[in-house]
Amino acid sequence: MITEVLSVRSAVLSLVLGFTGLSLQAAQAQQGTGMDSVIEEIVVTSRYRAEKLSDVPDSITAFTADDIERHRIERINRVAALTPNLRFSDDQEVGISTLVIRGVRQNRGTGQPPVSFRIDGVSVTNNLLTTQDLPDIDTVDVLRGPQGALYGRNAIGGAILVSTRRPTKEPEYRFRVTAAEGNDFTVAASASGPLSNENLLYRASVQVQDRDGQLENAYLGNQKVDFKKSTNFRGRLLYQPTERLAVDFRAQYSDQEGGSGYFMPGSEGVLPLPPPAAPIFFGNPVYEIQSNRIGESFVKFTETSAKIDYDFDWGTLTSITSFTDVDSGNDQDLDQTLFDAINIIVIDESTTFAQEFRLASDADTSLRWVTGLYFFNQDRFRSLATTFLGTPVPPAAQDLKLENYAAFGNLSYDLGDDLELTVAFRYDVETPEDTTQGKSETFRELQPKASLAYHFREGLLGYLTIGKGFRAGGFNNLSAGSNFAPGFDKESLVSYEVGMKGSAYNGRIRGGLSFFYTDYTDQQYFLFDQTGTQANINVPKSEIMGGELEIQAMPTDSLRIDFGLGFTESEIIEYADIVGVLVPAAEIIGSKVPGAPEWSLNVGVQHQVALTSTLDLVSRLDYEHRGKTYWTLDNLDTQSAYDLVNLSFALEKERWTSRVYVNNLFDKDYIEWFFAARFIGLPADIAWPSAPRQAGIEFSFRY
Repeated sequence: MITEVLSVRSAVLSLVLGFTGLSLQAAQAQQGTGMDSVIEEIVVTSRYRAEKLSDVPDSITAFTADDIERHRIERINRVAALTPNLRFSDDQEVGISTLVIRGVRQNRGTGQPPVSFRIDGVSVTNNLLTTQDLPDIDTVDVLRGPQGALYGRNAIGGAILVSTRRPTKEPEYRFRVTAAEGNDFTVAASASGPLSNENLLYRASVQVQDRDGQLENAYLGNQKVDFKKSTNFRGRLLYQPTERLAVDFRAQYSDQEGGSGYFMPGSEGVLPLPPPAAPIFFGNPVYEIQSNRIGESFVKFTETSAKIDYDFDWGTLTSITSFTDVDSGNDQDLDQTLFDAINIIVIDESTTFAQEFRLASDADTSLRWVTGLYFFNQDRFRSLATTFLGTPVPPAAQDLKLENYAAFGNLSYDLGDDLELTVAFRYDVETPEDTTQGKSETFRELQPKASLAYHFREGLLGYLTIGKGFRAGGFNNLSAGSNFAPGFDKESLVSYEVGMKGSAYNGRIRGGLSFFYTDYTDQQYFLFDQTGTQANINVPKSEIMGGELEIQAMPTDSLRIDFGLGFTESEIIEYADIVGVLVPAAEIIGSKVPGAPEWSLNVGVQHQVALTSTLDLVSRLDYEHRGKTYWTLDNLDTQSAYDLVNLSFALEKERWTSRVYVNNLFDKDYIEWFFAARFIGLPADIAWPSAPRQAGIEFSFRY
């Protein structure tokens, strides 16, 4: 394995040298022309204070307001497509996603996500909400590596931090309308300004989408299956009665309804017919949508929060209080055939209360610190009712209560003019109680983190980080007849990372390079079976290593190049036979950790030219390469490498933008997610289809 890692690193370094060399030559050629364009210096608040991105000793991908508009970032799936070693897959229903970051993967059902997902500093406290629409957003930061010390529960793989546009002191209005293939129409609007005086500001945004869809069930009259209707409203009130006190009230309502369960049989199944030229599943070609019903699903939620900041002469005290109510459901064909064999109805309801207190020192001292307390309480009911050949099976019902208490801290100290030491910790006590099974267990974990950061010169930072991540265990949602164990254990990892980031040629080039090694213990892995049970199991020991390279370059005033590369290499070191898993341990030990592409590459080329003194033409081409992906623990099922291309042309003025775009330009078919029959006990492997090519037009207006 060491030889493989060295060869991977050699390949990465070759790409670094080649790409950087070309960019540097282009920048050098422009230096004598008097041009002064630079890559924007991004400011982040990942350590709860404003800092240059190049000064933070973490692997971070950051998106500005311009990036969000030109990339058309409206959900986390688009962020993932532009971020090395981050993969986001939609599948099964409107609230379900599988997110993988550096090989750390999503746990579905009543499991937990692998990242801390925060919007305006408020934790998104339910895994069904990672698929929500994100209208009127201002910045997105993706932090890779364990981030529990500052971002809390489930930050074992990283954190995704979203900031919406703030209320403004001057009246501001925005409007956007989009029309695309599949009768896909979206209307979004926002308004902002003062209420009565500048001490009380508001911002309100709304987005409505209505889509018929493009994917069809050929065996049910070509009915569309990927339809969606959604409404999202967000309101903010910012009250600042004094220079020291700020109160930020936030409320959100979201309602998504859409297609569900349009998996495709991906094999001949357990009862194959005599093989013709193409594989056949119960008389139909495989890798076609062929269920006996059009599935439907929904996710509705309301969230209210209050963030209060009080500034002392030496620091800031912050209180964040949030309440979330989620109601979701799913009605689908589980066997994916024209026969009325196995159907399932899912009900998932939860209420969550969370409270955080945080105290952060000023940034302009040699010793900077953050400390805080956190409390989380969730009541969640989940029922999976299955019918088999028309006969109801006792539902897999679970009433689960979760409580989490945590204390955390972060301290940074300047050991010299160029050397910074950061130490951090988080101590979690999490107790899931399954009142249905009458079981309760408490998981405790200390998550330390330390890093050294050295400024070799202005604009060039090197760092070394060691950190521990943790995700609590829990209880499986069992149905009668399932062989899975009633619960699963906590998981933890230790991550070692070395990196470098900086800028060159007067800001024309910015970038970062990082390598990491992860020692993983009891990694949680999601499975389900034909009874309707959704379960998590533990893989005792595995290791993951890899790296990321990101470069932004402006060779000329009008040309910008964005380059991102990620790779992972992994191995399952220890595994023992687990009740409910139909594949023996001997076929799993030595395999790669499934879910993440071995390689991910994204290249964006943006050209901007002035047509008149007030009108610009902005052309953008984005290329994405996703390497081979292993779907299963035994690595027998894979998605081969594939390439995607997006293209857009926009006319931009100060107050309006008109854009035409094409996503998946060459209409590439691939598998978004996959479950193997030998693990889940269904008649055949099932695969989630990719989104087809979609062309659209968009118009936005700002006043």
